[in-house]
Amino acid sequence: MRKTHLLAAVVIALSTATALAAPASADDQLDQQFLQALQDKGVAVKSDQWALDLAHKTCDLLNNGGTVNDALKMPTKTTKWSVKKSTDFGGLAVYAYCKDKLPAGTGG
Repeated sequence: MRKTHLLAAVVIALSTATALAAPASADDQLDQQFLQALQDKGVAVKSDQWALDLAHKTCDLLNNGGTVNDALKMPTKTTKWSVKKSTDFGGLAVYAYCKDKLPAGTGG
């Protein structure tokens, strides 16, 4: 059940990431698309740089052996966001910056 919920959260986050679907020609363009996707989802951030740093820390967690579930919950530890907002942020961050860490069948 928990795994199904996690997969559903990732799929929902990915389905809202259409702004990130187009290939970026530069890191700045990808960053701007990520920030726009956050805004579109209603995820308010302290600053653009803070959001980008947290997104990269989310991927660092995955690159160092953390699970997708850990990555989706990571923003909750450093913000006062709801689980939904944290999951939205985590899903968008993973989709934008570390697609190779997505579970099979979710667009990675």
